[in-house]
Amino acid sequence: MLVLRQTYCDDNREVRSAVEILSEVEVKRLLSSIKKVSVEILTENELYSLISEGNIIAYIGYEPSNILHIGSLVACSPLLLLAKHGFKCKILLADVHAWLNGKGELEELREIGKQNEKMLRKVCKAFGVDPESVEFVYGSDYQFSEDYVKVLLKFSQHITASKARKAMDMISKKEVSHKVSSEIYALMQCIDIFYLKVNVAIGGTDQRKIHVMARDYLHKINYIKPVAIHTPILLGIDGRQKMSKSLNNAIFLNDPPEQIEHKIRKAYCPEGSPERNMIFDILQYIVLPWEKSIEIGGRAYSDMSRILKDWTEKRITAKTLKKAVAEALIQILRKLS
Repeated sequence: MLVLRQTYCDDNREVRSAVEILSEVEVKRLLSSIKKVSVEILTENELYSLISEGNIIAYIGYEPSNILHIGSLVACSPLLLLAKHGFKCKILLADVHAWLNGKGELEELREIGKQNEKMLRKVCKAFGVDPESVEFVYGSDYQFSEDYVKVLLKFSQHITASKARKAMDMISKKEVSHKVSSEIYALMQCIDIFYLKVNVAIGGTDQRKIHVMARDYLHKINYIKPVAIHTPILLGIDGRQKMSKSLNNAIFLNDPPEQIEHKIRKAYCPEGSPERNMIFDILQYIVLPWEKSIEIGGRAYSDMSRILKDWTEKRITAKTLKKAVAEALIQILRKLS
């Protein structure tokens, strides 16, 4: 008989002793900052309570990728904000998930993950977070262990195949012959929350259904309901589809300045409209969180509302906006070199 041991409380005590309790003003300020870089928090009240108690262990997972694009900055912003305030944070290099998702062979994916770790450590440092304070974990280090597999199988008894399949709708490729590996992927992502002993899961909106499944069913294996923070999926420079290397519409973290300028210049940016406008996405979710302000056409801006007002009233042209955003993005990415 499998007995699932709940160790979460012990970790809570460890976190409380390591994190200085924030004042109410600081808690509200941190929550406000997280809301600015996310599109949904499940739930805001739960997150407020965890921050107030100094009681957070957060994580985000990345499938290893040959080149990380700027969407990775958006995805990890909530985690970096929490880490900057002393909360325990983990980054999972999800090599086994990528393998299940048909991204390559396991050994190759682990090596790619190591390169991603180096870049993500630079991202942490550039944001003002000590990389050594963030724990980097590889899926292949624990996801084949007997304990993990037992918990995974136990959890699978509570989830229908249909529910697991639907949870993967926004992640896996749509195929006529649906592979069972995609359902295993979804279940594993829930079990990672259990196994890594985290109470805050961070990811793009494509992770939402999996996080909701974790919130609804992890109690079946005696684990708490995790908070989920969802960040936007950046549009590509074509303005039609999400930013992706395979779609040739991405800006990469290692792009040289002239390449960034070229990509921003040709990016879809309809005059006076913020809708499906990746330039506005970069402004809201990268430039302002990282740089706090931006100069556009000789005016200094520190919040999106003023930029949006001047943009919709056509006081800012697309050419002026693109020039300012390109310069700001180049400045941010220089910190990663």
